[in-house]
Amino acid sequence: MRITEQHSRFGHLPFAGTCAVIATVFIVGSAQAQQSDFPDEPIEIGFAAHSIDLGAIFGQLREGFREHLDEAGLEYEFYQAAPDTPSNHAQMVQNLENFASQELDYVLMGPTSLDLNEPGLMAIADSGAKLLMTDYERPEGGVPYDDAVLNWVVYSHDEMGYKTGDWLMHHLRGEGNFNPKIVMLWGPADSEISEARGQGVLRAFEEAEDIDVEIVYEAYADFDRDLAYTQTERALAAYDFDAIVALNSYMSVSASSALIANGLEPGEIIVGGMGGTIAELEGVALGEIGVAPFRDPRSMGRASAEALLQHLTGNEDQIQKTVYSDIPVTESVYSIAQFVPLEMFDVNAFLRDYHGQ
Repeated sequence: MRITEQHSRFGHLPFAGTCAVIATVFIVGSAQAQQSDFPDEPIEIGFAAHSIDLGAIFGQLREGFREHLDEAGLEYEFYQAAPDTPSNHAQMVQNLENFASQELDYVLMGPTSLDLNEPGLMAIADSGAKLLMTDYERPEGGVPYDDAVLNWVVYSHDEMGYKTGDWLMHHLRGEGNFNPKIVMLWGPADSEISEARGQGVLRAFEEAEDIDVEIVYEAYADFDRDLAYTQTERALAAYDFDAIVALNSYMSVSASSALIANGLEPGEIIVGGMGGTIAELEGVALGEIGVAPFRDPRSMGRASAEALLQHLTGNEDQIQKTVYSDIPVTESVYSIAQFVPLEMFDVNAFLRDYHGQ
């Protein structure tokens, strides 16, 4: 197996039907028994995502994907590319167009935007490669490249946002705070994910009829660490508030860091995050982040890999066309230990190291 990194951010290369639910432990498929059906030569796989850092969703999704293929005994070459920021849609399209020119067999895809990445996705489809879509739900009307898509491994962003908002309402109610002031940090203005998550949060606020929520400040922080930190400091300088809701893990970690750097104790202002990256889960374990609904990216990667294996061995009719990930709420050491795979994050080992034991 060869792994070729094609990071735009480092400037090394010119890369600018059936529904199922997966829990945090995904069953290993039957592909091990199908090695005799594998091609003699290694297949070529591309991986394009808005971030491929190991600590983030797509880095972990990649690990689950590769582990499943390796367990099946498949020989393959692996190429990966990411734009310099999660909101650089043009660079993602360029990465996909470059993948299309390489005439790969499969492309594992984590879009920056389903709509704005469409030209690149069409280029992949036209090249003859098969797409393994993740993170975004398939639109009701389908997509122009439907024939190229083997399956969609997804979760509901609205549900994830709702769970953060709902947890926050219960938490504030428990503190006797029925008139909370809240800050919201949104992702990019053109992000379908940010909009879905944010609307889920607001729906939870509206359903808490006994609580009068006042959003005192909201800003587009673009799923960006530095911008989320800056926006949190701006909010601190201008407003008194009880909680801050960040619509992805990067922003919740940065918001928490900004609060602590400005002299606040962990939990003094509640941080609501979502996604469950390793850094965010560390924050939950230390009480610096109140909540982070979690989707298991390794299981998602395994589900994508299983679709590839089924297609490769002539069993396309066995592919689960849409696979939904569970979204358990992690808000304590106990819940992290219950829901997060040890190979992704061993919370007990982290806490022992953190406390010098």
